[in-house]
Amino acid sequence: MKKLLIILMLALSMSACTPAKKYTFTWLSPKGAPSVSLIPILKADVDGVELVDGTDVISAALIQGDKDVIIAPINLGSKLIQAGDANYKLLAIVTWGNLYIVKDEAVPFTDSMDLAMFGSKAVPELVLNHVSDQLDFTFTKVPFNAVADVKGQLVSKAYALGLLAEPLATATIAAAKVQGITLSIVADLQAAWKTKTGFDNYPQAAIFVRDDLSSTQLKQLKDRVNSMIDYVTSVNTDKSVVETDITSLTPEVLGVPSAAIVKATWDRLNVDVQYASDKKAEIDAFLALFSLSLDASKVVNK
Repeated sequence: MKKLLIILMLALSMSACTPAKKYTFTWLSPKGAPSVSLIPILKADVDGVELVDGTDVISAALIQGDKDVIIAPINLGSKLIQAGDANYKLLAIVTWGNLYIVKDEAVPFTDSMDLAMFGSKAVPELVLNHVSDQLDFTFTKVPFNAVADVKGQLVSKAYALGLLAEPLATATIAAAKVQGITLSIVADLQAAWKTKTGFDNYPQAAIFVRDDLSSTQLKQLKDRVNSMIDYVTSVNTDKSVVETDITSLTPEVLGVPSAAIVKATWDRLNVDVQYASDKKAEIDAFLALFSLSLDASKVVNK
C-alpha cells in the first residue's frame, strides 16, 4: 500500500510539472492603425494573422465564428454580440479615436462652411455630431464614400474643409503641400469629446475572442495582449521602434501610408492597447451613441 501511495504521489508530481500546451491562434484584423497594434504578434510569427481592407470581411467572420481572435470596430462587434449573431467576447481595446478636421489656410472660415466628410451614419459622423457643439465654427456636412475621397477633395482644392483620420490626415497635409496648398488641423475631435464627456477618448478597434476558448487559451491570449501593451510602451519611449518595424514588415502589408508618417503621427494615431474590463465607463459612453450596451458576461476579465 505504501509503495502504491509513493507511485501515485510521483505521478501527480510529474503531471503538475508538465507545461501547459502551447496554442496558436488565428487572427483577423483590418489594415491601418489596428494592424500597427499587431506588430509584436506579426514579429513573433507564431499565430496566423490575416489583415484585410474594410469591414465587410470582419463582419462576416464575426458571424461565422471561424477565427479565434478578431479585431473589429467595437460598435460592430458589440452590435452583433448583442443581437446574438456573434459568439465572441470583448477582451481589449487596441485603438482609440483619431479624427481631425483640416482646413486650407488660404480660405477664410464662413458660416456653415462645406465640410467634406466620410463615415456617413457610422462612427465618424456620429462622433462629429456628438461634439459639434464644442467646435468654434459651423459647417455643412458633405458626405463621401471613403476617407481617401476626402483627401482627394482637399488636394484638388474642391473643398477647403475636410474630416480625416490619422495617419491619412498627415499624409493629406503633405500631399497638399506638394500642390502648393497649406492645410492645417483646425479641430481635434478627441479633445472635443473630452470636453463633452469627461473621458480622454473613445474606443475604436477592439479585440474580440471566441467565447468557447478555454481558460488556458485565454491566459495565453492575454500574454499576447500584454506583449502588445509592452510594445506600445516601447514606441512611446522611442518612436523609431515603430518606424523600423513597419519598414521591415512593409507599409503595404499593414495598410499604412509609410513608416515615416506613422512615426510622425504616433501621438495622434492613438494606438493604445488596454483591457476592456479596465475601461467599462469609456466603452459604455461610446456605445450609447449607437443605443448599444454590452452585457458584463460578454467582457473578458483582465
